[in-house]
Amino acid sequence: MRLWGWLLLALLAPLPAWAHPHVLIDSHVIFLFEKGKVAALQLGWKFDPAFSSSLVQDFDANKDGKLSPTEIATLEKEAFQDTRQYQYFTYASTDGTAISWPSATDFKLLVQKDALLYAFRLTFPQAVDPRRQLLKVSTYEETFYIDIDIPNDSAVRLVGEGSDGCKAAISEDKATPLLNGIAFPKKVEIICQ
Repeated sequence: MRLWGWLLLALLAPLPAWAHPHVLIDSHVIFLFEKGKVAALQLGWKFDPAFSSSLVQDFDANKDGKLSPTEIATLEKEAFQDTRQYQYFTYASTDGTAISWPSATDFKLLVQKDALLYAFRLTFPQAVDPRRQLLKVSTYEETFYIDIDIPNDSAVRLVGEGSDGCKAAISEDKATPLLNGIAFPKKVEIICQ
């Protein structure tokens, strides 16, 4: 076969599919302090407009274009609670030891213009003293079907008794490559003086 024939075969051969996210989430995280320790995280996930519309269509049983309290309860049970097996896509560790979350609480579904927001709380099994332990939180979905991003520094806040003198440092979590290093989730580390 001549050179042009090989070139044509190479051009026509199937290329590996580049994975890309199908769902985009902006994640907001509030670290809730009590008596100087981080007791819980309050999270907010803002879904992209396309997926938000899909959620409404899937769970709007009476097809009135909005979600009733009963429909929201069904969405929580069938869509949100399923993320528990994946640690609610929120991975925390203290000094490198992974934390396993109990069930999320205080779930709410909010509507903001053309986007849906999940709001929920994750409580640490034992409150974490960030002055004595390195606390790291990353938000991601391993297959990168869902891209969970912390959009900017103002998306992370520290509130409550004992949060003074502490700050959140946001950076790429290079220890957790997604898709063989094509992407990296963001991590938040709490640093206190």
